[in-house]
Amino acid sequence: MEFPFDVDALLPERITVLDQHLRPPARRPGTTTPARIDLQQQIMTIVDELGKASAKAQHLPAPITSASRMQSNRHVMYVLKDTSARPAGKGAIIGFLKVGYKKLFVLDDREAHNEVEPLCILDFYIHESLQRHGHGQELFHYMLQKERVEPHQLAIDRPSQKLLKFLNKHYNLETTVPQVNNFVIFEGFFAHQHRPPAPSLRASRHSRAAVVDPTPTAPARKLPPKRAEGDIKPYSSTDREFLKVAVEPPWPLNRAPRRATPPAHPPPRSSSLGNSPERGPLRPFVPEQELLRSLRLCPPHPTARLLLATDPGGSPAQRRRTSSLPRSDESRY
Repeated sequence: MEFPFDVDALLPERITVLDQHLRPPARRPGTTTPARIDLQQQIMTIVDELGKASAKAQHLPAPITSASRMQSNRHVMYVLKDTSARPAGKGAIIGFLKVGYKKLFVLDDREAHNEVEPLCILDFYIHESLQRHGHGQELFHYMLQKERVEPHQLAIDRPSQKLLKFLNKHYNLETTVPQVNNFVIFEGFFAHQHRPPAPSLRASRHSRAAVVDPTPTAPARKLPPKRAEGDIKPYSSTDREFLKVAVEPPWPLNRAPRRATPPAHPPPRSSSLGNSPERGPLRPFVPEQELLRSLRLCPPHPTARLLLATDPGGSPAQRRRTSSLPRSDESRY
């Protein structure tokens, strides 16, 4: 892929690594240096044109690689240039490989969800006229060495059939682990990570923690001795009869008040809201004759005797004289 500016001077190395800043690499000594803004604009032009060519080759509706996307994400782009062909002395670009770390939720071979953040292959393109010449393998191998990863540890975003055949041919990646998203992972992705530790490692870890941990443990509680089966008495019928016997309370609580005999036909109660229920009399009812008899038998108070003695009209003789008068004389008074 050719450009109207000098690609060989802009990208001095065969494989150039670009990050989100899209800064031009250091130039060789002795070469003329144009304005830095112009160099960054040229790099942005290369990134945009490579993204358009990759989208066209993969039949995508829009490019997934552009200068604006590179600046807004922490992705890394490996650009491979052609050092042999020099059309008009300006050089050419063979292809590129874009990678980046993403947080994913993937399924393992046991269909368990795992939250991982692997290195992902986001876009890969080699010019159609230069394919099957080893350029793709050269670029991919350089990326693996630079990122220090193995091919089976990668996650590929929506790989094409050409890319799957490429990975199977050069890295023996054939068996995939089914996923519910657009990423593809291969068998061996969870070989060195996302697995629980072995039982022996877990036991040795706990033993080392017990030796190193100086925290004193609390003393164990002593439980009371358990009673023998022979000491436990069954719940017999004699015990149940004993529980039914009521114990009489002490005096004066044992004196039950006498209650009046309820009438055979109690008066009807009003069903209006707020009426309290009927209650029996708090004290026993005393007949009137019995009350008068108790008053006659009660001896007079000493003060009453003194008043009767000092009052002449209140003497018994006076009371007898007034009571002996005829009925006509009594009416006069």
